[in-house]
Amino acid sequence: MRIAACATVAVAGLAVATFAGGRVHAEQTRQPTRAELSTAAATAVAQRWERMPAGRLFPATIGYTTDLQTKETATRLGIDPRTACARALDGTLLRRAERDGCVAGLRAGYADQLGGSVYTLGILVFPDKAKASAFYAKVPVIGYPAAGLRALTVPGTAAARFGDAARQAAAVQVAGPYVVLAVAGYADGRPAHAADERRDSVFDPVSQLVTAIAAPLAKPVAVRCGTTGWACAITSHPDIPPPPPTLTQIRPDEMKTLNQIRAPAAWRSTKGGGVTVAVLDTGVDATAPDLAGSVTKGPDYTAGADPPGFQPPLLHGTYIASLIAGHGRGPGATLGVIGVAPRARVLSVRVILDDGEPGTAAYDEDPRYANAIAKGIYYAVRHGAAVINMSLGSQQPTAHLRAAVGYALTRGVVVVASAGNDGTNGGFAPYIYPASFTGVIAVAAVSGSGARASFSEQNAAVIMSAPGVGVIGAGPGGQYFDAEGTSPAAALVSGVAALIKSRYPRLSPALVEQALITSAAHRPAGGYSTGTGFGVVDAAGALAAAGQLAEAVPPAGLAPAARFGSPPPIQVVHRDEARIAGYTGAAVAGAVCAVAGLGLAAVLGRRSRRARRLAPEPPAMNYPDTPNSWFDTL
Repeated sequence: MRIAACATVAVAGLAVATFAGGRVHAEQTRQPTRAELSTAAATAVAQRWERMPAGRLFPATIGYTTDLQTKETATRLGIDPRTACARALDGTLLRRAERDGCVAGLRAGYADQLGGSVYTLGILVFPDKAKASAFYAKVPVIGYPAAGLRALTVPGTAAARFGDAARQAAAVQVAGPYVVLAVAGYADGRPAHAADERRDSVFDPVSQLVTAIAAPLAKPVAVRCGTTGWACAITSHPDIPPPPPTLTQIRPDEMKTLNQIRAPAAWRSTKGGGVTVAVLDTGVDATAPDLAGSVTKGPDYTAGADPPGFQPPLLHGTYIASLIAGHGRGPGATLGVIGVAPRARVLSVRVILDDGEPGTAAYDEDPRYANAIAKGIYYAVRHGAAVINMSLGSQQPTAHLRAAVGYALTRGVVVVASAGNDGTNGGFAPYIYPASFTGVIAVAAVSGSGARASFSEQNAAVIMSAPGVGVIGAGPGGQYFDAEGTSPAAALVSGVAALIKSRYPRLSPALVEQALITSAAHRPAGGYSTGTGFGVVDAAGALAAAGQLAEAVPPAGLAPAARFGSPPPIQVVHRDEARIAGYTGAAVAGAVCAVAGLGLAAVLGRRSRRARRLAPEPPAMNYPDTPNSWFDTL
């Protein structure tokens, strides 16, 4: 009986362990529900003002139709850096906004095409759409002079004299969790004092400007679970962006990436002196402290896409250049960012726009810019570049781009490009160009452990991989960014290529690529994978391999062939950690019971068999052979 009871306990424990383990697995692998996807998308819309650059929230130019039905353009004059609701609103609306939970008040100043009318456009941020709608319902839109949004005076511009007393007209519109307001008046600052004053010239455009600002704010967001922008597993900490690193933190944090590719060891041989790396990107800020004195500016093949007078931000290009050839700053250059090849020079050629630039649509649609990248390649080759870095790409190859790449390779220039950031966990991703042209070193991104980053593209064009998660680089005006993508990964490989070309200038692009391949670290099983290529770049190993190739004598008669950062990802799947912990505990307890029950049953079984062997034989029983016995009835 005791053995049977133990066996029953074991079976029950095994059943509990199996059931609880299945529930844990089901919860951990559960796909997002419709409600979770909807919540994530709503969060993204609510965070749009944090995730979008100010220049995208308030475009550099906005088109409108005048009272004479002519098409004109309002130009942005300036953006208020202060975001407090109390700074944006006057007494008529401030208390109402605060009661409804106003989070932030953003403002920018605009002038019409003639410079005679000025506008202050404002965005009020609320926790959700319901609170924004509640506030919107209370806004008085009729009044003279217009009230509510404070006029933004922008010194040195057409709005220098635009104060609250000069507010002639107002408009308002709700856009999801946002309320967009505007006040308009004359640039000369004349006060609003006559009810019969003609105001069409300022009133007609103002509602159109508000609509232009509101439309993208309310646009839905598509959730692509599994990408870098959307976290599909619950985290143990709130989604609060980390504070920007201080200047003293930059170098130690950055050295983690450089140590991962063994750049310091390579510096014993060379730091890239005598080599020019062309950075075909959004342009490089030559005055950035970490790059000052190392940058030569080439042509801008995007000229005319942005409105006249617009100053490109140069964000992506400066960041990429700093990873390649940053030389640090401060005493002994011990602060800031140091690139893989800190003594190399950078040739900056602007061929693309930064995200959010007002000329993006013109650049994408105007045929004048179709061959901007190809033109940049030709210019770089003709002006002494030994390495060309292109942290950019498109799914559409062109004959012009292919010919330009061939021109560079046949003239001994190493061409490096990013493999793309549209990768998923589902395997193959579309080919990206120029990375997928043969001869180009296509670079994927890996994490600090050497595993493929989830966003990195997977296809047979990938040659090498490099760190692409949490890579610190410099930006314009002394800024620093902690970014991710195959863009920084390509820049790191370009820096290693610059070290090789500095030490062995006659080595062909094909042999530079071979040196990178044969020395790669974290080589995948089988020697190659579409996720990380031949492995992670190793700067010191690549230099050593290049030295061997440079010394090798080719077979007789044959010569070697010559040949551009915000809140963290939005949590989508909200896994029930308490339930997971409970079922995990139940599974463990069930497994323990099963093992204990089986063990106890085995012990009792052994004891029972031993007791039977030691027991005396029972006496023989004699049964009478009687016809009336009950045995006979069977």
